[in-house]
Amino acid sequence: MFEAGLVAGCVQVAVVLVVTPLVISFASGSDNDRAFSVVASLRSVYLLLAAGVALTKCRYVASTSARIRHASRRLSPSEPERVAGTLAICLLVAAFGCASFALQPPPDMLTAMNWHLGGHNAGPIVWPALMSVGVAGFGSNAHAAVDAYRL
Repeated sequence: MFEAGLVAGCVQVAVVLVVTPLVISFASGSDNDRAFSVVASLRSVYLLLAAGVALTKCRYVASTSARIRHASRRLSPSEPERVAGTLAICLLVAAFGCASFALQPPPDMLTAMNWHLGGHNAGPIVWPALMSVGVAGFGSNAHAAVDAYRL
């Protein structure tokens, strides 16, 4: 039922795995202030790319939309768009929640692990990366639910 979210989450993981080393290698040869600002800007990059992945129309969104539409009609034959609309709202709230978490500092538990990526603390990099996967997954499923609601 949520194939679009799973595919979008996997695509976002691949994007994060490609973008992060590029940005870290770019920031490694510079002074500390510039390195900090480049790593801090990863949050925005992750969220913009996750939004792009979530809003991309592909066959997985179309098939998930068809499944949501079918399930919505089976659950409520008199008001089939109500179920799809409710699901779309819930998924949008989850996507925006993940985006707001990505903009926050990482949890203390993640910071306390004291992991490093290159010369940088991993917490401020890993946290928005994980949350961007949620944005992409929930956003793509919300995209499919909105499509199911409209048709």
